[in-house]
Amino acid sequence: MTLDGYEVRQIKLPDQSDTDPHPRLLFGKWGIHAGEGFTAWLPQGWTKIRIEVSWRTTGAASWYIPDYPDICPVGLFCRVDDERG
Repeated sequence: MTLDGYEVRQIKLPDQSDTDPHPRLLFGKWGIHAGEGFTAWLPQGWTKIRIEVSWRTTGAASWYIPDYPDICPVGLFCRVDDERG
């Protein structure tokens, strides 16, 4: 899929069989690690974000974007680069 001329993929929920209390979200075929950066399509346009995990919360809700606490990373469209996706 393309958006604004860039190839993009959505950040998705983890595989339901992932029983870790802090399951990794998925970007394409790759599991996301805490601290990874993306260029996401936000209301203001392409924005660099970093995704982190909270150890006080479990499940997919443990993932958040530090600079945008009101935006859930699940479902965001992010640019695909050569290393992942």
